[in-house]
Amino acid sequence: MSLNERLKQVASSAVSDSQKSFGPMHAAIKSIVPGKVVAGPAFTVKCYPGAIITVHKALLEAKAGDVIVVDGEADDRGALFGELMSLQAQTIGIAGIVIDGPCRDLNGVRELGFPVWSRFVTPRVGSNRRVGDTQIPVSCGGVVVRPGDWILADDDGVVVIPGEKLEEVVAAAEAVEVKERKIAERIRSGELIADILGMRDAIYPKS
Repeated sequence: MSLNERLKQVASSAVSDSQKSFGPMHAAIKSIVPGKVVAGPAFTVKCYPGAIITVHKALLEAKAGDVIVVDGEADDRGALFGELMSLQAQTIGIAGIVIDGPCRDLNGVRELGFPVWSRFVTPRVGSNRRVGDTQIPVSCGGVVVRPGDWILADDDGVVVIPGEKLEEVVAAAEAVEVKERKIAERIRSGELIADILGMRDAIYPKS
């Protein structure tokens, strides 16, 4: 199984735990199409506020399997992505898109089933015609994302993995999930999670 497929098999929470809570984007960036899981290398986009034209630039340059990561400066005034762009991205084979800014056309995007995570939703289209940059380091959801870093996104949110640490992080996340399955078995056998995790003394400190 490829690293990409292995990454898609683990939860974003396990990746976060394996990186000691490094990498998760701001919790406001949420899945627009529930149930989707996306993993892939980041194709980064730096937009001026409302500059949807820069995401159009990305759709001319990104490759199949990429996850487009858009730094829209957390500005809510104009959508940077919508239904027709989702159709274009889906046709190209883009894995998904993460937007620190708004998207629109929720019903159409959901009908297509294209994976989108965004901070806001608005019916207003971004009208700024100033073209920004692609494939440079950006800040998305409070996390620095470099071209070639890896993205895992699911219903819990979006987490960033440094490209050079991908294999290490995937293995660590798999180990986290094995450990949690063992804890689940102990809970089903009647143990209490606070005791399993050694939290009882912290909850009820001895005087």
